[in-house]
Amino acid sequence: MIKGRLKKFLAIATLASMVIAGCSSPTGSGDSNAASAQKEPAAASKADGNSLSLFIPNYYNNTEKLQWESVIKKFEERNPDVKVTLTNGDVNTESGKLTTMLQSGVTPPDAILMNAGPGRVRILSEVGLIKQLDDWYTQNNWKEKLQPFAYQMATVTDGIYELPHTVDAIQVYYNKDIFVKYGISVPQTGEEFVAAMNTLKANGVTPLNTGARTAFTVGGLYSNLLQAAAGRDAVEALLYGEKKWTDPEFVKSGEMLADWAKQEYIGKESMSLNSSDLQLSFLNKKMAMFVSPTHIISTIAENKAEGNIGSFNMPSFIGGQKTNPTGGLGYTWVVPSKAAHPELAEKWMNFVLSEDYANVVLGDPSYNLIPASKAALTVKPAGELLANAMKEIEVGVGYNPSVFIGSEAKEAYYQNLIGLIGGLVKPEEAMEAIAAGTKKDQAAGYQLTRK
Repeated sequence: MIKGRLKKFLAIATLASMVIAGCSSPTGSGDSNAASAQKEPAAASKADGNSLSLFIPNYYNNTEKLQWESVIKKFEERNPDVKVTLTNGDVNTESGKLTTMLQSGVTPPDAILMNAGPGRVRILSEVGLIKQLDDWYTQNNWKEKLQPFAYQMATVTDGIYELPHTVDAIQVYYNKDIFVKYGISVPQTGEEFVAAMNTLKANGVTPLNTGARTAFTVGGLYSNLLQAAAGRDAVEALLYGEKKWTDPEFVKSGEMLADWAKQEYIGKESMSLNSSDLQLSFLNKKMAMFVSPTHIISTIAENKAEGNIGSFNMPSFIGGQKTNPTGGLGYTWVVPSKAAHPELAEKWMNFVLSEDYANVVLGDPSYNLIPASKAALTVKPAGELLANAMKEIEVGVGYNPSVFIGSEAKEAYYQNLIGLIGGLVKPEEAMEAIAAGTKKDQAAGYQLTRK
């Protein structure tokens, strides 16, 4: 049960997250703040048969805006008869704005780049707001053009309603000069990771931090800890309903998160931070480490800090095991059922899976996404940090639970992780609450199934 003071905190945090939710970046798995103001999607015109309308997340910074301009330029070069219109806005189903827009009488965009996750896509598919894409997969051979993990994640429920755009890789980013100053090497085991945090704390440096006012940052940190403590196979079994959140290994992960907060390995100011505060704090060296998807790379590039930032996988606390970056799908394309030009959306999606697209984005050293296409695997990224992340996922990707669980479980998940960091809930209570949310989702028909 969530205590009263946690509910009070979350009421405030929810208000903050409503503001943040409208500012998602196209560069990661979730809910980043954006530099640009949100706009309503431009209405598509059925009379204009050569206009492709795309609705994408807000730009986090000018670097991302320039990246998209390069992509659109290449598409229009390949398709000179098509003019692309980009509109930015809230692509989260959590806020309800995307659903409301699709239910309105306004003709929707031709394609939407939304936050991925089976639960999110299902919210739109179940009520007929987006087009089923099975025929397009067959006609265009998309199964063979997607990385196997991305295809698997797009087909965890009956019918295919999305085309994966990116694969996430959530890792630990660190300030190299801080590690050098205190004689810390990149940790290879869980014990070495804790030893590094002890050394940093002893020298007055905050080891790592998160931002409770932007819940996905807490989820990213915990996904790394969960995999390191329980193992990838156990997490996979949990998400497919073969294990329970109340099983000992998952309670242990909650105990570790709470203990890291109590020991101040996680900065005590984390309860007051949002994602923008967190990135600024990291780049200003107010903390040594920061767990993030690759979306932080464009911010690192804007601040010309590439030479001082490195990344690694949080090491395993299970003897002899190796870890992968955690993640899932980052962003995914869906086509509204009432799109004016679905044929142009199909053409766009084929472009996203092409080698031309991969060359444009990965040739930019500031680019910060991992394309979901197989074509991207043939191109060496110009940016070192992105190249490292892509190399790490070659042998597999761990799971970021928030991308895979249903809406009831996800609400309990974020609330209780924040509660653990704030000392507002006990680990056993937290896992029981997430398990209860999972049962509600299952009763409503939501369950991942293995193909």
